[in-house]
Amino acid sequence: MKKQIIFIFLTLSVALHLWAQPKHTLLIRLELSRAQYKALDAMKIKLATGLIDGKALAVVSENEYNLLKERGYKSQKIMRSNNEVELYRRALYGKSMKLDPVYHTCQEIVSEIDSLALQYPDLVQVRQIGVTSQLKQPIMAVKISDNAGTEEDEPAILFSGGIHSDELPGVEICMTLIRYLLTHYSSDARVRHWVDANEIWLIPVINVDGHGVVTQNIDPRWRKNLRDNNQNGILYEEGDGIDLNRNFDFNWAHGGSSDPQSERYRGEYPFSESESRAVRDLALDQKFVLSITYHSQGEVVYYPWLWRGRKAPDDALLTKIARGLASKIKTMSGDSTYVPFYGAGTVGQTYPWLYGVTGDFDFIVETGKNRHIFPADELQTIIRDNLPGAFFMLNQLDG
Repeated sequence: MKKQIIFIFLTLSVALHLWAQPKHTLLIRLELSRAQYKALDAMKIKLATGLIDGKALAVVSENEYNLLKERGYKSQKIMRSNNEVELYRRALYGKSMKLDPVYHTCQEIVSEIDSLALQYPDLVQVRQIGVTSQLKQPIMAVKISDNAGTEEDEPAILFSGGIHSDELPGVEICMTLIRYLLTHYSSDARVRHWVDANEIWLIPVINVDGHGVVTQNIDPRWRKNLRDNNQNGILYEEGDGIDLNRNFDFNWAHGGSSDPQSERYRGEYPFSESESRAVRDLALDQKFVLSITYHSQGEVVYYPWLWRGRKAPDDALLTKIARGLASKIKTMSGDSTYVPFYGAGTVGQTYPWLYGVTGDFDFIVETGKNRHIFPADELQTIIRDNLPGAFFMLNQLDG
């Protein structure tokens, strides 16, 4: 009898807990002051975008919607659905609820790279550097140099994107840079010098599996890779995936989270994921001098490091390059440039590992502002304004 009472009590407790969870069924547009925007965090309102021109999109329950009205927030209902992912599709993909075709799928990336390799056989080498942890898809890198098929004693630089799969602009910046270098090689002396004097490597998409989740309109919020953490054979579940940018073996235990439910879950052990190992192995092989890892968003440049009050051994030069890089990239508003910031040394990310282990000066460039997926016109502006930063880094190889 006692066991039955305990069982009934536990069943009721679970039922009450589930009943008490707010169901997010509304996508709303909020008109916000700065103070109101900051107050949303304390109210635990789930924002789909940051503050853009005094407005933000939020996914809320009916109770939260009524609470916001009571507190004087101006809002407009955009969509109602019992499927929360649908609400985010509408918020981040737009009215079509599909990603704008201006963004590349992985298949399109591979096709374009293969086509360019055929057009410029002396300048392009395409290399598979690994496969993804879950779906075993190829991870591709592109080398651009005047004798691309030969290992030469030249400085090497790396540009990479898509380590977080919802952060799409970096992928498109890498693809644009590949096209720019190849199509301008014969007509632009500056480009010819970069290509002839250096080995330029690009990994357009590190997180290939996750990139597919976002570009195939499954879930625009997906950030991690597709590791099936509970091994139940069902992908895209909450709790699946590992944050590849917390999986690097430099102060790994101090960064990210040990909770698989976290968006910053670092994995069971350092370099548990084949995606991060692919980057590691290429970096150890090529010994890059400089690199940019593109992320979104924030319009800032992070670099090594501020580690418990101490700066990196090469701080003077790192800071000089970070300031120069940031100053070359315009913000979306067009009235200022990106801002350099010290990154932490205890995070298990690319820049502490690349610098601390290989000596590569790696800079994280957080492109755009207040969202990860941008309308086509804004994406083109972000790409255009980030190219001068890439050119600045290429120029540093001479020094």
